Amino acid sequence: MNQNRTTRILVVTDHPEPSTPLIAAMEHRAELGGAQFRVVVPNPAQAEVHLLHPDRHEKAREAEEILHRSLTELERITGSRMIGSVSVRHDPIDAIEEIIFSEPIDEVILSVAAHGLSTRLHQDLPRRLEHYGLPITVVSHEQVG
Repeated sequence: MNQNRTTRILVVTDHPEPSTPLIAAMEHRAELGGAQFRVVVPNPAQAEVHLLHPDRHEKAREAEEILHRSLTELERITGSRMIGSVSVRHDPIDAIEEIIFSEPIDEVILSVAAHGLSTRLHQDLPRRLEHYGLPITVVSHEQVG
């Protein structure tokens, strides 16, 4: 990889205020140099809520306000440029694919709660993303709040 090129890192977290382990992982990655982070939070509304339902958009707006307040601190900690958004999509894989199909991404950092059944069926998020051939870092997930 070209040493002068910025590495575009997609960070996916299910909490609009990043956890301490996620911040540490981002800081570590930034120390390696040349990083630009794109933070995406899947929509916090219940999965059953239709894409056009007002509650889905209200929950996304609330989460986006929290995320945007966090971005300034993340930029200070990492010394890297931040872009952040809350997806209208609830499923993390849908939110990730929406970004991967529309923006160039070089790496992925995940901090999303694993669902027990998906892990046992080998359908967990990191395995579902393997076919993109991107380096994936999984950060331990902490419950916030």
